[in-house]
Amino acid sequence: MSFENLSATWPDRPLTDPAVTADVVDLMVSHGDRRRGTLTVLICAPDNHYLATVTVELPADAIPPAAVPADRSPHPADPSPAQLCGTAMHPIIPAVRTAPGAALILALGRPGSARLTDLDNQWSQAATAICRAAGIRLLGFYIATKDGIYSPDITAAAAA
Repeated sequence: MSFENLSATWPDRPLTDPAVTADVVDLMVSHGDRRRGTLTVLICAPDNHYLATVTVELPADAIPPAAVPADRSPHPADPSPAQLCGTAMHPIIPAVRTAPGAALILALGRPGSARLTDLDNQWSQAATAICRAAGIRLLGFYIATKDGIYSPDITAAAAA
């Protein structure tokens, strides 16, 4: 998947096709965003067409490099993915609520490989729970790394 696959008319299409949406995420989440660690919020109209992008830079130590073992015990002072996601989404939620019916696509830009990690799943679950609690439709949650774009299964996150 790559933004180079996008047709010139992609803004005229609803972002409900995961392949097209992954290409849009690739376009919107720069390589610098992925290297630094960001949460990118794509705001969509009630008809699921793209409206705008907001990028929230995460604290430098929010997402450990992929070289850190998945079973690494977090430091007790480390904020959880749920806390980090909540903090990043805090200013976004009131703004989205001003546009009834708006939907979101969220993308976690992070360093490392495209291998799905436990932290990715935790971010996905947290984002799903936050959007559900706020009454905001979440069209998708994506991970953007230097190796590409992929999406954890948010239907599993919604069931959790």
